Amino acid sequence: MAGYASRGGLSARQQTQDQVAINVGKFDFDSEVEGLRSHVQKIKQLSLAIEDEQKKQGELINSLEDTMERAKLVMRRAMGRLNIAYRQARSNHMLYLILFALLMFTVLYVLGKVYRIGRAVVGGR
Repeated sequence: MAGYASRGGLSARQQTQDQVAINVGKFDFDSEVEGLRSHVQKIKQLSLAIEDEQKKQGELINSLEDTMERAKLVMRRAMGRLNIAYRQARSNHMLYLILFALLMFTVLYVLGKVYRIGRAVVGGR
Protein backbone atom coordinates (compact mmCIF):
# COMPACT_ATOMS: atom_id res chain seq x y z
CA MET A 1 0.00 0.00 0.00
CA ALA A 2 1.35 3.25 -0.99
CA GLY A 3 0.22 6.53 0.52
CA TYR A 4 -3.41 7.59 0.23
CA ALA A 5 -4.42 11.12 -0.58
CA SER A 6 -6.32 12.84 2.21
CA ARG A 7 -7.92 16.17 2.91
CA GLY A 8 -6.36 17.32 6.17
CA GLY A 9 -7.49 14.30 8.20
CA LEU A 10 -5.73 11.10 9.06
CA SER A 11 -3.55 9.57 6.47
CA ALA A 12 -2.08 6.16 6.10
CA ARG A 13 1.70 6.20 6.20
CA GLN A 14 4.29 3.62 5.77
CA GLN A 15 6.37 3.10 8.84
CA THR A 16 10.03 2.93 8.15
CA GLN A 17 11.34 3.07 11.70
CA ASP A 18 10.50 1.13 14.85
CA GLN A 19 10.98 4.15 17.10
CA VAL A 20 8.38 6.70 18.18
CA ALA A 21 9.41 10.21 18.92
CA ILE A 22 7.46 12.11 21.62
CA ASN A 23 7.99 15.81 21.87
CA VAL A 24 7.28 17.10 25.40
CA GLY A 25 7.40 20.85 25.71
CA LYS A 26 8.63 22.66 28.77
CA PHE A 27 6.46 21.64 31.74
CA ASP A 28 6.54 23.62 35.00
CA PHE A 29 5.64 21.19 37.78
CA ASP A 30 5.81 23.81 40.53
CA SER A 31 3.19 26.06 38.96
CA GLU A 32 0.94 23.05 38.27
CA VAL A 33 1.23 21.90 41.89
CA GLU A 34 0.40 25.41 43.11
CA GLY A 35 -2.57 25.52 40.77
CA LEU A 36 -3.77 22.18 42.13
CA ARG A 37 -3.31 23.41 45.70
CA SER A 38 -5.42 26.47 45.01
CA HIS A 39 -8.13 24.30 43.46
CA VAL A 40 -8.05 21.94 46.45
CA GLN A 41 -8.29 24.94 48.81
CA LYS A 42 -11.32 26.28 46.90
CA ILE A 43 -12.98 22.85 47.01
CA LYS A 44 -12.28 22.61 50.75
CA GLN A 45 -13.82 26.04 51.36
CA LEU A 46 -16.81 25.08 49.26
CA SER A 47 -17.29 21.84 51.19
CA LEU A 48 -17.10 23.72 54.51
CA ALA A 49 -19.68 26.22 53.26
CA ILE A 50 -21.93 23.33 52.20
CA GLU A 51 -21.52 21.75 55.64
CA ASP A 52 -22.46 25.01 57.37
CA GLU A 53 -25.49 25.41 55.13
CA GLN A 54 -26.50 21.82 55.83
CA LYS A 55 -26.32 22.46 59.59
CA LYS A 56 -28.45 25.60 59.22
CA GLN A 57 -30.99 23.75 57.09
CA GLY A 58 -31.12 20.94 59.67
CA GLU A 59 -31.75 23.43 62.47
CA LEU A 60 -34.50 25.08 60.43
CA ILE A 61 -36.12 21.73 59.73
CA ASN A 62 -36.00 20.81 63.43
CA SER A 63 -37.50 24.18 64.32
CA LEU A 64 -40.23 23.67 61.74
CA GLU A 65 -40.99 20.21 63.13
CA ASP A 66 -41.30 21.66 66.66
CA THR A 67 -43.60 24.39 65.39
CA MET A 68 -45.75 21.84 63.58
CA GLU A 69 -46.03 19.72 66.75
CA ARG A 70 -47.12 22.77 68.76
CA ALA A 71 -49.64 23.68 66.07
CA LYS A 72 -51.03 20.13 66.15
CA LEU A 73 -51.39 20.36 69.93
CA VAL A 74 -53.20 23.69 69.68
CA MET A 75 -55.48 22.25 66.99
CA ARG A 76 -56.30 19.22 69.16
CA ARG A 77 -57.19 21.51 72.07
CA ALA A 78 -59.33 23.71 69.83
CA MET A 79 -61.10 20.66 68.41
CA GLY A 80 -61.79 19.44 71.95
CA ARG A 81 -63.28 22.80 72.86
CA LEU A 82 -65.38 22.81 69.71
CA ASN A 83 -66.65 19.31 70.47
CA ILE A 84 -67.63 20.39 73.96
CA ALA A 85 -69.37 23.50 72.61
CA TYR A 86 -71.14 21.39 70.00
CA ARG A 87 -72.36 18.90 72.59
CA GLN A 88 -73.59 21.73 74.78
CA ALA A 89 -75.31 23.35 71.83
CA ARG A 90 -77.02 20.07 71.02
CA SER A 91 -78.25 19.76 74.58
CA ASN A 92 -81.19 21.87 75.65
CA HIS A 93 -79.30 23.97 78.21
CA MET A 94 -79.78 27.14 76.22
CA LEU A 95 -83.47 26.43 75.70
CA TYR A 96 -83.95 25.82 79.43
CA LEU A 97 -82.07 29.02 80.26
CA ILE A 98 -84.24 31.08 77.89
CA LEU A 99 -87.45 29.52 79.22
CA PHE A 100 -86.35 30.17 82.81
CA ALA A 101 -85.60 33.82 81.99
CA LEU A 102 -88.99 34.24 80.30
CA LEU A 103 -90.72 32.64 83.28
CA MET A 104 -88.91 34.94 85.71
CA PHE A 105 -89.79 38.03 83.68
CA THR A 106 -93.42 36.88 83.49
CA VAL A 107 -93.57 36.26 87.25
CA LEU A 108 -92.03 39.65 87.97
CA TYR A 109 -94.47 41.31 85.56
CA VAL A 110 -97.48 39.62 87.16
CA LEU A 111 -96.26 40.45 90.67
CA GLY A 112 -95.78 44.05 89.60
CA LYS A 113 -99.34 44.21 88.25
CA VAL A 114 -100.77 42.56 91.36
CA TYR A 115 -98.83 44.99 93.54
CA ARG A 116 -100.22 47.98 91.57
CA ILE A 117 -103.74 46.61 91.72
CA GLY A 118 -103.33 45.98 95.43
CA ARG A 119 -102.11 49.52 95.99
CA ALA A 120 -104.98 50.89 93.93
CA VAL A 121 -107.55 48.90 95.92
CA VAL A 122 -105.95 49.64 99.29
CA GLY A 123 -105.16 53.23 98.38
CA GLY A 124 -108.65 53.84 97.00
CA ARG A 125 -110.37 53.27 100.37
